[in-house]
Amino acid sequence: MHETLTCNICEHPGSFEQASEAGSIRCNVRRFGNESFTVWRCPNCMSLHCKAAVDLDAYYVGYPMRTQSLDFAALRAYHNRLRLMRKHGLKAEHSILDYGCSTGLFVGFLKARGHSAWGYDPYVSEFSDRRALDGTFDFIVSQDVIEHVSEPRELVAEYARLLKEGGKLFIGTPNANEIELDERYSMELHQPYHRHILSEGALTALCKGAGLQLVTIDHRFYYDTLYPMVNTQFIRRYIRRTGGFLDAGFEEPRIGQVLTSPELLFFGVLGYFFRARGNMVAVFQRGK
Repeated sequence: MHETLTCNICEHPGSFEQASEAGSIRCNVRRFGNESFTVWRCPNCMSLHCKAAVDLDAYYVGYPMRTQSLDFAALRAYHNRLRLMRKHGLKAEHSILDYGCSTGLFVGFLKARGHSAWGYDPYVSEFSDRRALDGTFDFIVSQDVIEHVSEPRELVAEYARLLKEGGKLFIGTPNANEIELDERYSMELHQPYHRHILSEGALTALCKGAGLQLVTIDHRFYYDTLYPMVNTQFIRRYIRRTGGFLDAGFEEPRIGQVLTSPELLFFGVLGYFFRARGNMVAVFQRGK
């Protein structure tokens, strides 16, 4: 991997020297919490880029997200994702690919509800066989993936290749339009794992160039539910109060810290009604 000094997303690439905004962002994974990385914004498409060249394989060793379990919060969040897919026409007979499925929790969730689902993730041995990508699919879900890859344009081209005519693609990713680099803490910046964080316009343009038409963009993270403690506002504040590391979201909950914090109790119950900026789920269709 090389340094990102020129935007590799938009048609008229801006450079690091021309950046409209830049900042030093601390890694929010505890193991690398003493490291910081420069993030800059392309002045043309407004996407964000991690400048540093890093060996991501080393950073993914012990990655806290890989310890996620199908607990109450995950189940509620997955119901949100499934509800959105059904809203856009998902039927029992449709085939589904979860591209970047991690340990396959959502794949298992879909199969348990009678859906034909497959998963692919090059960083998880159980799902790393590229033969899973030999066919085409009616629906493709790619949650928190495109921001991790070094070449988003190539990934979008692969999505298009894998999608059947008339099929739907769901890309869940941080939204660069709603992220400020001077924020004290941001889950969405997540350095150095998030190589390129796309703006809405940049994502739409990339997909259009691959023959995919925008259907809609939803601006809520899929963990936003009406259930207590299962919403983005609460999760952000809980992680901030427990040290600012994402690891805390996958560890034994610190119930005492929640019960003694008026802020956490308030947003735990009412956080859904205060939309947290910084994420999007864009739905695209191939043809038809």
